[in-house]
Amino acid sequence: MAGTMYEERIYSRWNITIMSIVVFALLAVLIRQLVAGPLGTNPAPNSFLMGMIVLFLAIGVNFAALRVSVDMRGILVGYGIIRHQIPWGEVVGCRLDEASAIRYGGWGIRTGWVGGKRRLVYNIIGAPRVVVEKRLGNYQEFIFSTGNPEAVMKAINEGLGRRS
Repeated sequence: MAGTMYEERIYSRWNITIMSIVVFALLAVLIRQLVAGPLGTNPAPNSFLMGMIVLFLAIGVNFAALRVSVDMRGILVGYGIIRHQIPWGEVVGCRLDEASAIRYGGWGIRTGWVGGKRRLVYNIIGAPRVVVEKRLGNYQEFIFSTGNPEAVMKAINEGLGRRS
């Protein structure tokens, strides 16, 4: 993309692993029911199992990677089709996130309060996070994981400098 100052895609090994286990477990139950008949007196319908396989597969694919992009328009962070974009006019500054990831209650898309400010968080287990301070919106701070926080903060500061 023209005007891109920073771009990365971070894969969440934990999310991929967990969703794979769930999908394979459901697939094993479905195959078992199709080949040897249902277990117990109240089995799950095959259509339900197929629906759950498709659902968890879609969730796993969508949340497998976090995309971070800083360009001339602003900051874009997203898991698959779920994205959050912040135009430069809303960005005040950025810094490293010092809060514990446990504070957000897990990984993925979360909300939380830290230091009296409401936060929207897109995070991955084990990756450092950047805090983007905002002027407007439902959240005063937007936090996201990145593999290279120094490069992201440099690109954000560069974008803020171009805005002026």
